[in-house]
Amino acid sequence: MSDSTRAQAEALRDTRIFAVVVTFRCEWDRLAVQFERLLRQVDRIVWVDNGSGGDLQPWLRQWPADRVHPLWLAQNQGIGYAQNRGIEWALEQGATHVLLMDHDSLPAPDMVGLLMAALRDHPDAAAVGPRYADPRRQSDRTPFFRMEGWSLRWLDCHDPARVWEVDHVIASGCLMPAPALRQVGLLQEDYFIDWVDVEWCLRARDQGFKIYGVCAANLEHRLGDQVARVLGREVPLHAPWRHYYQSRNVVLMLRSTRANVPTKLHHAIQQLKRLVVFSVFVPGRGKYFKMWMKGLLHGMLGRRGTQVRPGSV
Repeated sequence: MSDSTRAQAEALRDTRIFAVVVTFRCEWDRLAVQFERLLRQVDRIVWVDNGSGGDLQPWLRQWPADRVHPLWLAQNQGIGYAQNRGIEWALEQGATHVLLMDHDSLPAPDMVGLLMAALRDHPDAAAVGPRYADPRRQSDRTPFFRMEGWSLRWLDCHDPARVWEVDHVIASGCLMPAPALRQVGLLQEDYFIDWVDVEWCLRARDQGFKIYGVCAANLEHRLGDQVARVLGREVPLHAPWRHYYQSRNVVLMLRSTRANVPTKLHHAIQQLKRLVVFSVFVPGRGKYFKMWMKGLLHGMLGRRGTQVRPGSV
């Protein structure tokens, strides 16, 4: 047994890892592959369907009843709401760790073990996340970064054993210890979608926890409905309605979080760049601009919850 394998086995000892998988009108064949991979790495899957509609029972029956627990919501109430119902159920059942997963993400066979090993080595962590990559994109830059003073530093994975302290990790593939979840609290439900994971990480860091990115842990994750090249750069494209929540929620987050000024300024500048790109250079620019402006206004007014339904624009 290699040192890496031995470390993973030790990290998984005396743990109960529950994966909370949130779905909404997903590709069922891809989800089946995800479940197959997860069931080899976690104790149980909590499948939270966010109001997809249709009869899901025949699909559920292909999985062991004691390994996949369904929580099917009558309507889509947002990613945070769905994740929180899954987290609550997992903690009630004695989970020591919760792994969040989007329906379109595929974990590497050793992802969970490597994340657990990183948690073992970093007891101050509220969450650890994998190095995710979108197979539709050619960029090999890691998703890991952190603010160092007023400068943004991208963190490389030339050393695959490297575990970086980062500003935040995305929800999909994020592994969280139960004590941290209880102390930091659940995710924002009234954001509906977008910035939910970032806000939770900032809140955790404000309470003295740290967030880590694990170079050796890999996740295939699709970011956006499609990828387009704009001004020579690969840009993930979402439907215009998503930009309402991206715009509104960054305002809500920056108004409520206690992050430092450089971090707040970084997020504000990044969103300003996105506003310009999508309002000027992307087909359908008028719809994007409308959603950005509406989101900014509602953010300044403090409006929360479901203001724009998926697919409405």
